[in-house]
Amino acid sequence: MTLSIRPMRPDEAGEVADLWRKCNLTVSYNDPEADIARARACPGSDILVGETEDGRIAATVMVGSEGHRGWMYYVAVDPDIQGGGHGRTMVKAAEDWLERHGICKVMLLVRPTNTKVKVFYERLGYAEEDRSLLTRWLRGGPATDTDPAELWTIETTVTYLEMSRQPTRPTVPAPSGLRLGLQRAENPTVSFYRYLYNSIGAPWAWVNQRLKTDEEIAATIQDAKVELYVLTVGGVPAGMVQLDRREADVVDLAYFGLMPEFIGSGLGGYLLNWGIDQAWSSSPGKVTVNTCDLDHPRALPLYQKMGFQPVRREVCRLPHPHLFGLEVPAHRR
Repeated sequence: MTLSIRPMRPDEAGEVADLWRKCNLTVSYNDPEADIARARACPGSDILVGETEDGRIAATVMVGSEGHRGWMYYVAVDPDIQGGGHGRTMVKAAEDWLERHGICKVMLLVRPTNTKVKVFYERLGYAEEDRSLLTRWLRGGPATDTDPAELWTIETTVTYLEMSRQPTRPTVPAPSGLRLGLQRAENPTVSFYRYLYNSIGAPWAWVNQRLKTDEEIAATIQDAKVELYVLTVGGVPAGMVQLDRREADVVDLAYFGLMPEFIGSGLGGYLLNWGIDQAWSSSPGKVTVNTCDLDHPRALPLYQKMGFQPVRREVCRLPHPHLFGLEVPAHRR
């Protein structure tokens, strides 16, 4: 049997975690789905899978580097096909990945009792070195009763707001002294959208779009009824407004925000006012928006100042910002 080696796709996290469990690579105090999310979010790591001809994931390896050395984890081969050289294939794929990224040495951890696996790596040229491994649990671990899944999610209160009639307030003028531009991004690329979303949302733990595949994002932002507007200052991207008109008689202000460097420059009220007016340009029955307590502390008051009214609140759990290399916003720590 020949396996096709490729990077894991986001929608395969469950299948990969199931294979790890089948191979007895997981422990009760460690959440494999969280490991997958962190590996995918980190630019210095990846998860490679071995796919059978019928499309089944039968082998994996997690590979990455912190910038100094390369590491391998979760080298797994479905027990049903073990003994066919697939483990060797996955290790070689990980080594090739590291070489392409300029890493000259790879390391891995093997428990002393796992003699079978130790022999496997020794046959591939790996050698034990005289080093002391020092560890310390910062969160969770075998000595805690905390559900590991709770360590990788964060609770937040989401407020849903609506505006049922077009505001008659005076328009908010643009700040003076800035060379502003504001235009729609026609058929935006996924990479450009991720740049805007990730840069604007990083301080406020925006994670929902980070969970989506390129195909899922493209299907949304390239829909004719979804509009992405980009604010620039001197030609430099400074903010974004995303309007979603796909629901009949409703326009959702899906995303609004400024690049961190432009917060406090007076652009927030101007851009939000403009976005609201643009939303009403198609004469919908209402305009909606939502925010959560991870967002900028002034976001909710600003929405209400502009005429939005809260209609409901709910408490939910989101993937923890740490899974994407992000910090929890300071006001929530």
